[in-house]
Amino acid sequence: MLKIENVSKFFGTKQALCDVSFQVKKGQIAALLGENGAGKSTLLRVLSGYFEPDCGAVLLNDVNLKDSRTEFLQNIGYVQEISALYGEMTVYDFLCFASKIRRLKPETAVAKIKETVDLLQLGEVLLQKNETLSKGFKKRTELAAVLLAEPEVLLLDEPTEGLDPNQKATIRQIIKKYAKQHIVIISTHTLEDVEALANVVLLLHKGQLQYAGELKAFKKNAKNDLLASFRKATAD
Repeated sequence: MLKIENVSKFFGTKQALCDVSFQVKKGQIAALLGENGAGKSTLLRVLSGYFEPDCGAVLLNDVNLKDSRTEFLQNIGYVQEISALYGEMTVYDFLCFASKIRRLKPETAVAKIKETVDLLQLGEVLLQKNETLSKGFKKRTELAAVLLAEPEVLLLDEPTEGLDPNQKATIRQIIKKYAKQHIVIISTHTLEDVEALANVVLLLHKGQLQYAGELKAFKKNAKNDLLASFRKATAD
């Protein structure tokens, strides 16, 4: 279980997160929602260890990020919205590089690379340079690199942004399958993704957590309409 307890984050005098608390269990896909500037990216960066919270605790199965940073982060996978690929590398080279970063044993890495290449249908671009890939294949390559280590928590920032309908369907299918045995948090403005993937909603508004609970219950706030519920929850 991933637990966030009373987390706050400041940038100078600006408070980006204010006393945020929630928990997400294995088998759940949590949609992190909010307007631009609500604190979604900041929260993901706190969960991924990129930012340290100014107060509060982040725990995974009672392992505290602050006290056991390496152990905690070994179980976190994070795919950012903006591509983090090395353009001069081929897809295969990048996956090999990712396996080394994750300290996979060579014999394990070979099998895992093959598995993720098959899962994300990367065979046709395996020897292609990352800088030449379409946006869809870049997304798949980044996701493959993260899934090599099978992290217990998968953080995804706008996982289907810019993809065509077929690519979206493929990515959603992979996410849903992975979530059966893991924890997944997606940050998105695409309500279609929320409807297709999530069973839990985490709604941030001006750095504060306005709602944490089941998607079905959240939609009931406005006649079972997700957009209307979102607008109602973020109205000042």
